[in-house]
Amino acid sequence: MKKILYLFLIIFLSAGYTACSEDALEVAPTDRVAGPTIFKDINSATVAMDGVYRALFISGWTDGNTHQNFGILSTKMYTSLMGEDFLQDQMGDGWFYFDYRYDVRSRYTSTNWRSYASWNFYYTLISNVNYIIAQKDNITGDPKLVNNLIAQALTMRAYSYFQLIQTFQQTYKGNESKPGVPLYTEPTTAQSKGKGRGTVEEVYTQINTDLDDAIKLFEGDKTIQTHKSHIDYYIANAIKANVSLVQNKWADAAKYADEALKKPGLNMISTQADLTSGFNNRNMTSVMWGSEIIADQATIYASFFSHMDASATGMYGAASRKCIYNWLYDQIPETDLRKKWWNGKLPDAQIKSSGTSQSYNQFKFRFSDPAKYLGDYIYMRAEEMQLVKAEALCHNGQYPEAKAALEALMKLRNPTGYANQLASLTMSKDLSFVSYGSVTTLMDMILLQRRIELWGEAERIFDILRLKTGFDRTAPNSNHSQKLLPTINTLEPASKHFILTIPQKEFDGNPSLDATKDQNPL
Repeated sequence: MKKILYLFLIIFLSAGYTACSEDALEVAPTDRVAGPTIFKDINSATVAMDGVYRALFISGWTDGNTHQNFGILSTKMYTSLMGEDFLQDQMGDGWFYFDYRYDVRSRYTSTNWRSYASWNFYYTLISNVNYIIAQKDNITGDPKLVNNLIAQALTMRAYSYFQLIQTFQQTYKGNESKPGVPLYTEPTTAQSKGKGRGTVEEVYTQINTDLDDAIKLFEGDKTIQTHKSHIDYYIANAIKANVSLVQNKWADAAKYADEALKKPGLNMISTQADLTSGFNNRNMTSVMWGSEIIADQATIYASFFSHMDASATGMYGAASRKCIYNWLYDQIPETDLRKKWWNGKLPDAQIKSSGTSQSYNQFKFRFSDPAKYLGDYIYMRAEEMQLVKAEALCHNGQYPEAKAALEALMKLRNPTGYANQLASLTMSKDLSFVSYGSVTTLMDMILLQRRIELWGEAERIFDILRLKTGFDRTAPNSNHSQKLLPTINTLEPASKHFILTIPQKEFDGNPSLDATKDQNPL
């Protein structure tokens, strides 16, 4: 990533353009346009923020391989493939397969691969919201609306730094003094000096400061959310809950998750029809945050659903099926409504080289209209917060409360069998196994349900890092096409392979960083 990012991106996105090319970002440095001119009132500032929201699902962010870089959901996909629960059965066209087989870290010198894509995407978001935040005292209009907009921008900055620090460094606990990621909280121009890495602690301090400030601003009117794509009071609390979980602040994680779940009208999915609808509708009652994808803004081939939906002829997912780890699938009772999210083991005679006829192929995520490449993007659901609450309470030794929180979800998923699943558990926060084994403790069950419920939604490698478990793809008769990773011990909790290398372009453009000293272990 280059050190300087441009406000031109906001203008392009707000005008309805669909691409984010490197050339477009290079032609209009921010110091050519005065901030007060662009953000003169709440209406123009809102248009700018809408441009940031548009960036969350457009493709690009690299000079090549753009079809595997489409914003937040591309992050969720590659971080899922880095674990054990989510796999590709074939290489297909190659998209995401290099993440799955751990063959991206050495490509940090290229502007076509994962390191650059992740760094560029999240720092672009940060750069753009920094311009909005900087004008907080100059934007005219209804004070409640101005405060709400600034709160949205602060939350987006916190979220972006949270994603970056988990991607480019080991988990918070025990690594507080290790190098973090450069922190920018002011608008950057062509004359701005790059920042050093600082520490992990400093990054989390900034994340928490932004979230605390945002929540306070949102409290002026908690009801404002003009669209599901817009961050609101409850989403800020949800992100704060996730941050607290990583920092092992159990009471805070439970508190903020509980607050997020108080959003009016928010309910966990409770019907088979909703569960099997394709997770392509932002208006489902459990969706807290998601982007609407409309026909003239669809990302065409470069989209989440084109990679996921094996039933869509000619799409990437048809030739490279996304499947569940067979061990995890086998833990789902037949009475569990989620069992329909995947095929089971198919007879060899039924398996085909493309399409849905593959053992353990997923059906959870599908186009709403394949002909138009449509499907809304869902970033956060109530179920995630319910599981964060259950886990945090369990870590805190509040076993009855943790069990009750977990039970509230499980009885919706397995109405006739959830009681039996919970009956024999030991009330303990101990984790009895890594990737496969016997579910014996309450914590085992909470994390198992997280792996099932949030399959393809939560960043699995981030969970593996924060829990310090490592992972194992080699369960008996494993269906992983990449079972053993050469020279990589995936059971090592703090493996260097679980975090990305910093792109060379950042070192080339930032004199405050030295590639020989500041690069992650190669």
